[in-house]
Amino acid sequence: LPPPADGEFYIADLIGLPARADGAEVGRVVAVENYGAGDLIDIETPDGRSVLMPFTKAYAPRIDIAAKRIEALPPAGLFEDDDAA
Repeated sequence: LPPPADGEFYIADLIGLPARADGAEVGRVVAVENYGAGDLIDIETPDGRSVLMPFTKAYAPRIDIAAKRIEALPPAGLFEDDDAA
């Protein structure tokens, strides 16, 4: 495939990138899925859970392939462990 244009990337470029929220790593991208309602980033958390986050500009406002990271603004509670309650 040709190199992507400035500001563009291939979905495969996202696999393995760390996702950071509020300066802390919340996990790494293991897949990008689409079940018909839009793209979702599958993020594996440090404790091994799989979390699906909408892959939109609102929730992933900055994709920095050169710096190898995704800056995320996840919905409140998305990365909280349900078993912690």
